[in-house]
Amino acid sequence: MVAASFWTLFRQFFPPASKWSFNDMPDLTGKVAIVTGGNVGIGKETCKQLLIKGCTVWLAARSQSKAEQAIAELKEETGKEALFLELDLSDLKAVKESAEKFKSLSPTLHMLICNAGVMAPPIEQLTPQGHDLTFGVNVLGHFLFIQKLLPLLKTTSNSLTDTRIVWVASSGQYYFNDLPVNYDNLKDTPSRTKLGVQKLYTQSKFITVMLGIYMGKILAEDQDSNVICIHLDPGNIQSDLYRRLPSLLVTIMEWLVLKPTFMGAITQLFAATAPEASQYNGKACP
Repeated sequence: MVAASFWTLFRQFFPPASKWSFNDMPDLTGKVAIVTGGNVGIGKETCKQLLIKGCTVWLAARSQSKAEQAIAELKEETGKEALFLELDLSDLKAVKESAEKFKSLSPTLHMLICNAGVMAPPIEQLTPQGHDLTFGVNVLGHFLFIQKLLPLLKTTSNSLTDTRIVWVASSGQYYFNDLPVNYDNLKDTPSRTKLGVQKLYTQSKFITVMLGIYMGKILAEDQDSNVICIHLDPGNIQSDLYRRLPSLLVTIMEWLVLKPTFMGAITQLFAATAPEASQYNGKACP
């Protein structure tokens, strides 16, 4: 674990040059994608590049006003307009409603990019169903959203064209060593409070990776569909994820370690669109 963490940390600070770029993305005319948290940061850049390649993009976000602002900015930059899908990942009831609404509006879905996330919200914040908020948004909400849209992903895929589920994890997975996962930490309990907000975040990313591996294995055994599930670490990227950290700390991080937003989008767009990325089903995208 220590060796893995050191190597991962080294790569976070000094990432290798990418061998793949936005220019390598295939034409996506006729394809449909959902990007959760697509109104800011890596998610917004992901939406931008998908639009440029002709994809129909559903920008899924909780705030309609912020989403509409992002959609307007994306249209100004690309000349193409994304579509808004209201999605509150913290509320399982709202997640179900969002998935049902999407299925009523679109007959196909080729890419589901689970990009949204929270880090270090106040410890007292819970989901409406009583789960830890970080777990609720980063893991549980996305997992339910995937399950509700999986039938559509399956029917959209065929023997020649796969569909993709992309889980966005982080290097935080390597720093969670409180194993096995204590399920009491996922609810409002003293053990959860003791764990603290940073470990609750790394816990959520560890579980994200485990689910990505598990789903890839299960989907690979399904002979009637062609759905690929990939998880990835976008790297130390300038992002709205750090909004709850002290501003001085964020400024220092941006100066020392945080890379431009587009670099994080490259990784998840490779996972979502590159034909050669299909080999990473149930695995981490490099």
